[in-house]
Amino acid sequence: MVYALWDTQSINLVATYDSLRDALALVLRGIERNGPQDTETLALDVEDENGNVTPIAHGRALAELARREFQGVSLAG
Repeated sequence: MVYALWDTQSINLVATYDSLRDALALVLRGIERNGPQDTETLALDVEDENGNVTPIAHGRALAELARREFQGVSLAG
C-alpha cells in the first residue's frame, strides 16, 4: 500500500509513505507549524497493490484524522 499526500490546488504530489501513520505525521507537523489552515488544500489517498486508489480524507477531515492519530503528542521540532 502506498499513501499519497496531494496538494489539490497545484495538483502536485507532496509525499508518499508506506504507512498511514507516517503520512499523518507529516500532516500534523504542518498543522503544528502553520496552523489548521495548512490542510485546506491537502488530500490523502491510498493505492493498493492492484493500483486501486481510495480517498482517505482531505481538508479539515484530514486535519482531524491526524490529530486523532496522535492525540496528546506533539511532533513539531
